[in-house]
This record gives sequence, C-alpha cells and structure tokens, in this order.
Amino acid sequence: MAYTVSPYIAETLMNHPLVHFVWDDTRVDEDFLFEPDNFLKQMSSVSLRAKIAVGIAMYEWVVYRFSSVSDDVVPYQILEASWCANVRREYMEYFELDREEWLGPIRGPLWCGMTWLTPMIFFSDDNPDEWESGLSFLSCLAVHVLPPSSGFEDWLNNVAVRMHRFYPSSPEDPFEDLFGEKEEERRGPLVPREVLDPHFEFQPDMTDGLIDQFLRKVDCRSNPFLKSPELMLEEGFVGTPYQINQSEG
Repeated sequence: MAYTVSPYIAETLMNHPLVHFVWDDTRVDEDFLFEPDNFLKQMSSVSLRAKIAVGIAMYEWVVYRFSSVSDDVVPYQILEASWCANVRREYMEYFELDREEWLGPIRGPLWCGMTWLTPMIFFSDDNPDEWESGLSFLSCLAVHVLPPSSGFEDWLNNVAVRMHRFYPSSPEDPFEDLFGEKEEERRGPLVPREVLDPHFEFQPDMTDGLIDQFLRKVDCRSNPFLKSPELMLEEGFVGTPYQINQSEG
C-alpha cells in the first residue's frame, strides 16, 4: 500500500517548504510554545484506543508538513503500521531508529514524533504516562512546526469533541483483568482513521467496514514495521491477519 495522507490534512495543509521555526536537536521541546494542559484534560476521559488514534493523526500532520522537502518513506511506513497496531498491536514490530540519522529541522521533528508515538502504542496500558507524554509532545511538536495558517489547533479542539462523542472512557475494574489477558478489549472500541476527519459523516456502524478496507490494502511485505501473516499466525494470532475479525468488531 502506498500510504495516502488523510484528505482533511492534504486539503487543509498545503505543502509548505519553508522552515519557519526554531529547531535545535539538543533542546527540542525547550522551544515549544503551545500549552497542552487543556487538551490533555479533554483527552483524559476518552478511551485509550481513541487517545492513540489522535496521537497517530497528529504525527500524520507533522509528516505531511515535510512532504515537499523529504522523500523518506519511513515516516509513512510508521503511520501505516501504527494504524494497524491500533487495531491489534500484534501487527507492528517494535522499533528504535538511530538518532544520528535523524537530525536537523526536517528529519529531527520526524524522528521526535515517531519516538514519542511508538511508546504510546505499545506501553500505555500499564503506564498512562506514555499516552499523556505522547499526546503532550506531539501536540506541541505539531503546533511548533506547522504554519500558523494550518488550522491544526482548530482541528485539535474539534477532534477532542468527536472523541468524547464516540469514544468516552469506561470505568475500569482493577480486578477484571488481573493477568493482562484482555488488554485489547480494555483499549476500547476500534477507531477508524476517518473519525479524525471533521468533514466525514461518521457513524459507529461504519467501523468494521472502514477498518477492513484499510487493512486489506496494506502491503505488509513492503513495510518493515509490519509483521507477515505467517509470522503472526506462528506467534499465535487468532483470526485472519489483515482483515477485520469478528472478535475485533
């Protein structure tokens, strides 16, 4: 699959080749000006899967912002793998990329975004600090690197409202899953990419169809951050990889 950026980002954020922001790889977030506290408060009461979806979408804004000055496919592969992992984590390979290969005002932000996003996806279940730090950093990063005319902050407010509407968090029973066997269920209902599009008339009964359509287009063999169907089945995946399964919907 040639990863396609969501239409609401491509239409709102035209390619912006100018680097208008301060960037120093040794200090990064010290130059951020956005205050994420209100946003984090809004997001605290939505499901974990919804939090992760917003994190992925924010990174997509950052990736597309540099599309006219970077032809590296890795950020797009990570986006594709991340959306798959927000269906089932088994799809994605955990990774760490060499910081020394991702420096400067273009590759630096791309590396920082993926570095804060990945722990959100893999470790937030047992460590809520991961989703909180991920959403905090990614929102500040996006505001810092995007042009002021991007409309990102309006989108952020809009999407927080949408997440509350469709994916409010449920009270957790600490004794319900003592052995961590239901982590995917505890993450909440599945979240298609389209929910993040303010112009998309989403209804919950569209979920399975939208996610199945996305998964079936994924070319996992050309994406090093995704596992092959054979490996997934060998590792104990239940169902058919890269399509929606009844237990997931």
